[in-house]
Parts: sequence; C-alpha cells; structure tokens
Amino acid sequence: MKSVTIVRGIKRYKHPGTGIVYCYHRKTGKRIDADFGSPEFFSKLAEIEKVVKASEPLPGTLGLAISEYMQSPDWSNLRYKTRVSYERAFAVLKPLRDMPLAKIDRPFVFKLRDQKLFPKHGTWMANYAVTVLGIVLRFARDRGWIASNPLAEPVKKIKVAEDRSAPNRPWSEEECRVVIDRAPPQLKLPLALAMCAGLRKSDFLKVTLTSLRNGSITVRTSKRGVPISVPVHPILAQALETRPKSDAVQIAVNSLGQPWTETGFNASFRTFKKALEQEGVVAPGLTPHGLRHTLGTRLREAGADDRTIADVLGQKTSSMARRYSENAALPEQAQGLVRTLRLTETKNKG
Repeated sequence: MKSVTIVRGIKRYKHPGTGIVYCYHRKTGKRIDADFGSPEFFSKLAEIEKVVKASEPLPGTLGLAISEYMQSPDWSNLRYKTRVSYERAFAVLKPLRDMPLAKIDRPFVFKLRDQKLFPKHGTWMANYAVTVLGIVLRFARDRGWIASNPLAEPVKKIKVAEDRSAPNRPWSEEECRVVIDRAPPQLKLPLALAMCAGLRKSDFLKVTLTSLRNGSITVRTSKRGVPISVPVHPILAQALETRPKSDAVQIAVNSLGQPWTETGFNASFRTFKKALEQEGVVAPGLTPHGLRHTLGTRLREAGADDRTIADVLGQKTSSMARRYSENAALPEQAQGLVRTLRLTETKNKG
C-alpha cells in the first residue's frame, strides 16, 4: 500500500481540465512551484516558513502586544478614524516591535520621544505615539504581561514653540467674508456648514438634507457621537440656495452634483485658497477645521459661556469648548445668539 505524504499548512488544488496539482502555502496564499513531496518542494516550503516566522512578533515583545491589542474588543470598538490614527502611531513604533515589554520603562520612553520621535516625526506625532504606546502598555498590564505600566502617570507633552503658527487657527471676519463672497457654490456650501454649524470635515461632507428641519440643522457628530442642533445662520441659508443641482442626499456636492470625496474637496479647497493667498486677500494658514475655532471665538466674543459653546460644537465637556474659544437642543437664548452671530466683516460699499 502506497503511503500518503501529509504536510500541514498546505492547500492542494487539482485542475479539473489538466489534472495538474497545484500547491499553495495556506497562511500566505503563495504558490509553491515545485512537485509536491519533492526535495525542491520542501526547500521552497522552508523558505516561505522562514519569512513567515521572521515577520511574526516574538513572545513578550511590544510587537506581540500590539498584534494582540489589534485583535481584541478594545480595538474593534474604536471608531474607524481612530484605528487609522493608531495605525500611524504603530508604524512609527515599528522599529521597537522586537523589544521586550519588560525593558520599556519611563526613562526609555522619554528618551525615545525626545531623541528619536520628535526630530524625525515632529511634535504632534512624538506626543501621539507616546499616548498610543501608553494604551498598549495598559492593555498588556491588564493581562499580566508586565508588572506595571510605566506610562500610567500622564506624560507631559512637548509644547509647540510659541513662534510657530497655530494649526487650524481662527479665521478673521475679513477672511470669512472674502471666502464666502468668492467661493464657487460647490465650495461655499461645505465651508458655510463648517463656519455656521462648526462641523468637522468628516461631518460636513456627509451630512444629509434630512438634517435640515424647522430652520435648524441637526447632526450626530462622527467623532464623539454627540447630537447637536443649531439654527441655520443666514450665511448658511444663502449658501443652501446656491447648492449645485443634484439628486444626492448629501448637502455638500461638487460642481457635477456628486457627493464630495475628501480627496476631491481637499484639492479644490487648496487650489481656491492658494489663489486668494497670491492675491493677498487672505493670510496663509486657512483650514476648514479652523472654522470650528472661528465659531467658538465668535461665540465667546458674543458673550456665550463654556457650556453653550460646548453644546454648539458638539463637545462633551466645557473644557474642550475653552480650547476652541480661548482666542477670545440649545436654550432659546443660545439659539438666538447663534442665529444672529456676526461671522463676517460687513463690506464697506462707500
């Protein structure tokens, strides 16, 4: 009786027409181009297994902790954009994948941040990578893989140099007026949603026409899942009147009446902004997200308290509202405040 060779981890496929048997490495899907059971077959199989083993994180290392974290409910419960951001941090931390968790102590993390991450990746990513690393170490500590989390005590972030331009700075009233006056309809409407309702890009590109009811716009924010409802400001009402013809359910559409993609919107806004900068009618640094800061600033200047600003911007805490306004269903009084808020400078026609 002829013996049958059994090789684990191999998938065999017999072509129904030719009768030729093809072998594939089950884990990688890579075809083994050699006769099954031959010395050449086992040699190529060994090469594949060697590569696979080298790519697998070692026990007790940061790489394994990250891998296990990404297979846990903690990871699957994160919002999509949060997972993408974490993956960026994991890519930055990749050189440490084989480092034993037990050797990661607090002094090491500070040295890593200040001497490696900050010079190569800048302030934001250096701080963010440490924050994400702390989350993974907490995950490892909860499972008994390390005795303690060296980042359990909050790490003081690297401060941005004072002479650097603030990201997402508030727009001036004049800049708001110029942009609203000069923007084509397909850009004016999404920018008005950001300017008048404080929506993030992820929200103003997706919000639908059904959100407009009884003179208000009602949205559940994608970042924190917070419901907000604010009156439609006259600037937004005017932008809605010039919306490009479209059958799309999204409020913001491009010149062809199709829903904006984030890439398409970014490219169009960048071209439009650059032209205004070259004319000298706006200063460098305008961003759509800066309009959230603009709204917070204008509300503060109009006398709104932190709680009102937090409600308008969809923040869960008033401390976040202070961040958005430090440069300077809502109650009925707050609704009136939003509806009559001065967002643009009145053009002098004299």
